[in-house]
Amino acid sequence: MKLPAEIFLALRYLKPKRTFVSIITLLSILGPTLGVAILLIVSSVMAGFDRDIREGIMSMQAHLTAYPVLSESFAKPLEIVEQLKKHGLKSTPVIEGNALIQIRKQILPKVIRGIVPDLEKEVTSIQRNYFHPGHILKEGEVILGARLAMMTGLREGDEFLIHSPARLTKNIVWKEDGGVEMRDSEELYLPEEVRVAGFYSMGVADYDDNVLVMHLDQAAELMGLDWGSASSIQIAVPDPMQMNTLTEKLKQEFPLCQFVTWQEKNKLLFGTLQVEKNLMTFLMTFIVLVASFCIATTLITVVVQKTREIGVLKAVGMPGFAIARIFLLQGAIIGVLGTGLGVTLGLTVMALRDRIASLLSTIMGHEIFPAELYHLMKIPALTTPTDLLLIISLSLSICILAALIPAIYAAALQPAKALQEDN
Repeated sequence: MKLPAEIFLALRYLKPKRTFVSIITLLSILGPTLGVAILLIVSSVMAGFDRDIREGIMSMQAHLTAYPVLSESFAKPLEIVEQLKKHGLKSTPVIEGNALIQIRKQILPKVIRGIVPDLEKEVTSIQRNYFHPGHILKEGEVILGARLAMMTGLREGDEFLIHSPARLTKNIVWKEDGGVEMRDSEELYLPEEVRVAGFYSMGVADYDDNVLVMHLDQAAELMGLDWGSASSIQIAVPDPMQMNTLTEKLKQEFPLCQFVTWQEKNKLLFGTLQVEKNLMTFLMTFIVLVASFCIATTLITVVVQKTREIGVLKAVGMPGFAIARIFLLQGAIIGVLGTGLGVTLGLTVMALRDRIASLLSTIMGHEIFPAELYHLMKIPALTTPTDLLLIISLSLSICILAALIPAIYAAALQPAKALQEDN
């Protein structure tokens, strides 16, 4: 098959006379390959981090949470649950608070979460993440994260104590002058003894390390609240991404409730993640820009080496625009090869990321993706078609633009002067 003159010459100039491929050409292709691979890896990890954190939060938290305005708890939360049901909304009363767990001589600060199992399973995904799905939580039982169980050595059926700071400080009163007074109370404080009924794993270290799930009535006892009360009501909505209109309607109908969306609860976290993703993508783009200098240098070298040939081509009538196209096509060929190899390398690294991380951890002697720091159990990854198309377009554009200066220089060469060059 006969190739057009521009494509034939572009391919011919990419390899030297005596060898199959040029080292300079290989280095030029290697630049965009590494740049695209790193850009794809960083973009995928940041997008996956955002997705996994979002899914973990929405699995543990409800889309919308109602808090009492005039008191610390709802006295009759089930009445509000019934009213919300008339709007087609599923909801459940919840009690959340701080507690101290005591395992032998070890005391750890944790968060307890009291739920009504039959209602809660319609609102969040906690029960779907039990190691024994379908278990009905009873009073005296707790479900805890698998990571917490590993750290403390707790197994199913083990018992431990939970101390309530709310009850421990119940007899302490602060005076107006700043002093402290102890109330005389004949009430004897006893910690709650609970049994491990199972484990869950949400995939988010903050939850798996710190949250203990128990029955609502037992949580009320621990927090010093009346049975049947709740510190909040969690609500599931049909569309968690578009809920402003519904929230405003509920605020008008329930003036004694303060409604907080899951976006508002985690506004700082998701804002930070978006800024980090944009910043990392911006910085990684400079790697592709650096690679473009390699391409420009290669093509300038080719132009200098082929000055006499360019003079001959122009002398026999080849227009300057056709000469420029030769070098633009060289930049495009290098860009296509480099981008293709970079995408392949990036996707391969993403597919093998856990094995690579394990190997690096073994070599370096410590974990390179600690869950305590990054909140997730494993390295996340999400390569969207939009991100992939953006990276490919960016790489090809930069590679072609890098070839523009050599192409213009070659097109501007005067035939008579070019033929006098000795190279």
